[in-house]
Amino acid sequence: MRVGDVRTGAALLLAATALAVAPAGAQTPAPDPGGVAPEAPQPDAPRSIAVGVPWHGRLERGVQLPVAGTDFVTWDQVLRVSPNRESRRWGTDALIVLLDTVTPEFREAHPDVPPILIADLSRPKGGPFGARYGGLGHDSHQNGLDADVMYPRRDRAPLAARRPAEVDRALAQDLVDRFRAAGAVRLFVGPHLHLRGPRSIVVPLVHHDDHVHVRIANPRNPSAPNAP
Repeated sequence: MRVGDVRTGAALLLAATALAVAPAGAQTPAPDPGGVAPEAPQPDAPRSIAVGVPWHGRLERGVQLPVAGTDFVTWDQVLRVSPNRESRRWGTDALIVLLDTVTPEFREAHPDVPPILIADLSRPKGGPFGARYGGLGHDSHQNGLDADVMYPRRDRAPLAARRPAEVDRALAQDLVDRFRAAGAVRLFVGPHLHLRGPRSIVVPLVHHDDHVHVRIANPRNPSAPNAP
């Protein structure tokens, strides 16, 4: 299934591949850090199936994230180029909707920020995504519920940060807050950035000083384990 099959928000991802900038006067209030996260927006009739758990599973009827949209571009974490390769951009329809919900809200609130870099999701049918696929690989990202989203840089360059000092920590915190408010159940963040959030959701983890690892609950099986 392609993105065109996803109803509501996911359809907006096909609107344009041009990197349009949000209006200068637009503002979106930051989420209340102490508030209760609502459920993530879901398609009316989810068709994707996340089988198993993120670290041992597979993906059925996944959706491919386009190479770019109005508020994001895809990023290859291994080759350090944009766009990301086709085989690394697959997720559940619910995950695509979440990404399409958060990225425009974030850029509306920060119109001077370049489009967000979205890196690896899952492989076309899920399954192992380890070091054999390049770089450090992923222990999870196996059933379409995970996405890596690069933090904005202080210099606003449309590139991934190489060092924690290059990350705009205030914007990184706001990005994490928005994903949490949109319903993410795990947000793995870099231990050197000192990003805040409920300990049950915002979890410091090595090798995450350049990106936040976003994980959503399985919409077909909300009680399924979502950690580690």
